[in-house]
This record gives sequence, C-alpha cells and structure tokens, in this order.
Amino acid sequence: MYISLIIYLCVFTQNSGDVNNYPNILLISVDTLRANHLSCYGYEYPTSPNIDKLAEKGIVFDNCIAEVPLTCPSFSSMFTSKFPRTIGVTRNGLGISEEDISITELFKDKGYFTFCVQSNWTLKAKLSGLKKGFDIYDDDFHVKRWGIFSPERIADEVTQKCIDIIKKLPEDKTFFGWVHYSDPHAPYHFRKKYNVHHEEKVRKNEKTYKTVKFYDSEIRFTDEQIGILLENIPENTTIVFVADHGESLYEHNYLGHGRKLYQNEVRIPLIIVSPEIKPGRTEIPVRGIDIGPTILAIANIQKSKGMLGMDVLNESIDKERVRVIETYGGAVPKIPILRSLMKKSGPIMQSVIVEDWKLIVKGNQKELYNINEDPKEINNMAKKYPEKVSKMQSIIEKWTKNTPINNKKDIKKLSNEDLEILRSMGYLE
Repeated sequence: MYISLIIYLCVFTQNSGDVNNYPNILLISVDTLRANHLSCYGYEYPTSPNIDKLAEKGIVFDNCIAEVPLTCPSFSSMFTSKFPRTIGVTRNGLGISEEDISITELFKDKGYFTFCVQSNWTLKAKLSGLKKGFDIYDDDFHVKRWGIFSPERIADEVTQKCIDIIKKLPEDKTFFGWVHYSDPHAPYHFRKKYNVHHEEKVRKNEKTYKTVKFYDSEIRFTDEQIGILLENIPENTTIVFVADHGESLYEHNYLGHGRKLYQNEVRIPLIIVSPEIKPGRTEIPVRGIDIGPTILAIANIQKSKGMLGMDVLNESIDKERVRVIETYGGAVPKIPILRSLMKKSGPIMQSVIVEDWKLIVKGNQKELYNINEDPKEINNMAKKYPEKVSKMQSIIEKWTKNTPINNKKDIKKLSNEDLEILRSMGYLE
C-alpha cells in the first residue's frame, strides 16, 4: 500500500526562473531532541508551546527516524541525501568530502542567498564539511565558559545571530537558511525559570527524575527562543523543523545517544509549515535521507543524481517501506592511522523497521519489538517469532552488502582543542 501527501502541497510549478518567485526556506533544527518530549507529539508536560503552534500550522510527521543517532552523520545524510556509510561520515569528527553535493549547493546554484547559524562543535565547518554552498556559515563560538571550552552556543545567542543575519539579507534574493540549537544536548543545565515539572509528583527514581527535569527545562528554554526567532522572520517563509537524533534518559540502562538504536534515540520530530501546505498529521515512514529532497522540492529544485531520499510531500511512499539504520558510536581519534581504520570499520549495531516491526542486531544478540504495541521496546519477541527475526535479519544483511562503506582516506585533522571538546560531549572515552 502506498501513501501520498500530494493533496497537501501545491508545488511551486508556476515559478519562473526569477529566484524572487521562489519561497524563503528556513530549516530549524534542535540537537538531541526526542520527539516524544514535545507536547505536539503527546508529551504530558508543556515543554514546547511555540513548536506546538508551529505544528498546528503545518504537517506533523509522526514516523521519522534518523539514519545514525549522532549529530554530524545525521545532518550529513540529510544534506547529501545519502547514507552516512556511503559518504564515509559514520562518526562525529568525520566530514563530507568535496565530491558529495549538498542541498545548499543546489540552492546556491539556483540563486538563493544561503546562511547558517551553528551551535554544535561537531558541526563546525572544519570538522563537518557542511559549510559548502553557504554564503554565511557562522560557527564562531570559540569561547571559554567557566574556564573550559564550550562545545555549544547557547540558544539566545543563536536566535540573536540569526535575527541579525535576516535583518541584513539582500533584498534581491530569496534565502535558504539553517539555524541549529544545541541546548538539550548533555550536560543538561537546569533552567529553573523553564521547569515544567511538578515537584510534588511521586517519583520512583530520583536520579532519572532529575535528569528528565533538567533535560525538559533545556527544551522549554530552546522553545522560547524558537518562538522569538519565528516572530522575526519574513512572512510566508516555509519552515522545516527537525532534530538530528533523540536521547536515552536511562531507558534500557543508558543515558545519552549514539550507542543504541531504540526509538528514544532514533525517532525524531519533523514538521513542515508553508502557505501552500494544508495542516495535518501523517504516519508515513520517513527517514533522514528524505529531508534534503523534500526541502528541494518545496523550491521546485531537482535533487542531484545519486541522492537517495524521497520527497515525502509529493512522492507515494509504501507503508511497508524498509528502513535500515545503524550506529557506530563515539568519535574518531586524532591518530591518522586509527582514524582511517575506524572510518572503514563496521557498525556496532544495526536495525531494520518494517511497518510496526523492528529488529535490532548487535553481534549475536537479537531484539524484536512491535513498536506500535510496545513503543518503549520492553518486550523482546525474538524467541517467540524466530522466522520473522530471520527474515528481517536477511534484509539487514542484503542492505549492508549492497551499501558498502566509503573507504576513502580521511584527510581532516583533529586538533587538541577538538579532542577536548568531543571528549567533553561524551564522544570520546
């Protein structure tokens, strides 16, 4: 069965070659943001009033997953519409090559003015390679806070930087912008003003409760800044809202992201708002590589040859679509030989999702879940349905064989400062 959202979108097919007839597009992304910790995705606490308002105006995708639950691999797959292993960006500290065409370059070729306000160290131009095609790529947050290097730029500064750029945009060009917020990333800072929890609530686990409370306060703070930003953008700007990955908050005895493939880490929010799009919700199966082609289609720009994702607003998508994802864990070390070896090494865990069924494979360990009936992935049904496990594992094996890892030599070097930052963010042991 195929599902299509064509009824929701009136593509800009009437546009002439004049870039001024094309829509302004702003990609707003938030680091480490679990979909199920947003009110518009069913969360019981009011973490996201401004994002909720955005959701009411656009299409909310309930079934979107990241390719790899790490920041640079995830965004690299979105911008190139290729799998992280295909472009050799499987860990933080590895970046896309000059050969890999990004959607930003296509916007630039179309005559768009392009800008980015960055906030995460792993996305700095020298590490990620994602600067390609941007007229402005503001990643200048090389500062120390409290005597140590800061791995991120705080949300209020991100918002102000973006507003400053928007105020100075050339009047004769349409823009494609990307603004990235990082505040929900660990270490979580408790923002008392933005606490959304009731202290009197009975708590089973004090450590988990405190962690969740801190994490949610960071989301609420970021949401407020997104609201301020939305008040300062041109009218009729198309908004694409997304996250790079989620976060495990002690579920499955794990805090963080990047080393497991449960839904808390891989399910991400995706909301698209445009004057031409009718508001609604959909459960069509979407994945990270779809983000780029979908954004291009909004501007009536053809995706580049080799881009693998689908335009989820216009193409018919099979509800039984197979989605194989994986993770490699951590970041790459400084020593060139080790970096090269790690770049060539395989994943530490893989997973495949087909409709309601999800298989996670780590070596000889198999976990099978019905994520519709068991969204918290507690009841492992691998022993109950061995034939389903075998069938789904064969899908992973076939995909792995047909999707080789990019073994091209990595030439980027990590400085001592880069290593210190990556370590502080939990990407190096």
